[in-house]
Amino acid sequence: MKPIDIVYVLGTGSNWSDNEIRFSLRSVFKNLTNIGQIFIVGEKPAGLKGFIHIDHPDEFPSTNADGNIIRKVLRACQDPRVSEKFLFINDDHIILKPLRADRIPPFHKGDMKSFPLNYFSLNEWRKRLYKTMIALEEQNLPTLHFDCHAPIIFEKGKFIDAMCRFDYASGIGLCMKSLYGNIYYPNAPCLAEQKKTVFKSYTLDDLNLRFEKPILLSFNDQGLNDSLKIFLYQNFSLPSPLETCLLEDRIIEIYRASRESFSYELARNTYLKYFKNNNMKAVFISDRANRFENKLKYLLEQKLTGL
Repeated sequence: MKPIDIVYVLGTGSNWSDNEIRFSLRSVFKNLTNIGQIFIVGEKPAGLKGFIHIDHPDEFPSTNADGNIIRKVLRACQDPRVSEKFLFINDDHIILKPLRADRIPPFHKGDMKSFPLNYFSLNEWRKRLYKTMIALEEQNLPTLHFDCHAPIIFEKGKFIDAMCRFDYASGIGLCMKSLYGNIYYPNAPCLAEQKKTVFKSYTLDDLNLRFEKPILLSFNDQGLNDSLKIFLYQNFSLPSPLETCLLEDRIIEIYRASRESFSYELARNTYLKYFKNNNMKAVFISDRANRFENKLKYLLEQKLTGL
């Protein structure tokens, strides 16, 4: 079967220097087959090459974040270079197991009408989800919850048609995947153990246990702690073909200098880069610094305690 393209959309304000999409792409190149070109619509991330960038600004205020995403996906649908079917994926989605890109099913989390009303009042996004449920009901469509932080396959013509049926531009907007999924995927499988999220802090042991079986991982800023960074690095240490510069991250560099094949020079440079004790820095810079190798190892290892 013909490969399908991968489409990311990016806004401003990465909290991890665009390392989110770096690791997502590492997981794509490690675990997905039958993929075509990589498209990134919106902001252009630093440190990457070999992808096709489609510039597109955010048109709506941040209160309608999904409206901005919809417009960027519509922009991709209008580009003849994008395959008719493409996999839409966010930068905080990680592929954990080998999959064919064109066979990733469209998952949902059940019928929104069965959710308690207080579920929809937690935050702005859930209020948007409630508004989406009402919009679907008004058109006598199913009300399955497809906005479950997982990749999904879109078809260009169908996506344009689906978005034209709804007023996603007004107010806080509507949720894109649930609009599309309830028109074109009414018999989609319900999400069970195939995907788990990291929406709060976990230890490294917790993460290894949590992701023994799932094929998909998604995270948010609240879940992106040092333990998750190390988990991602342990599972996706090899750069993707798109990377043009070395990964820079404090805890990952300390982990590499401490736990991987030890190099005094690398460990010392990592300490000089990220630690604040000027007296110890002076010691490690001195000619007799190699006498303090064990001390250096200890100081680096201490920063990994409790992950």
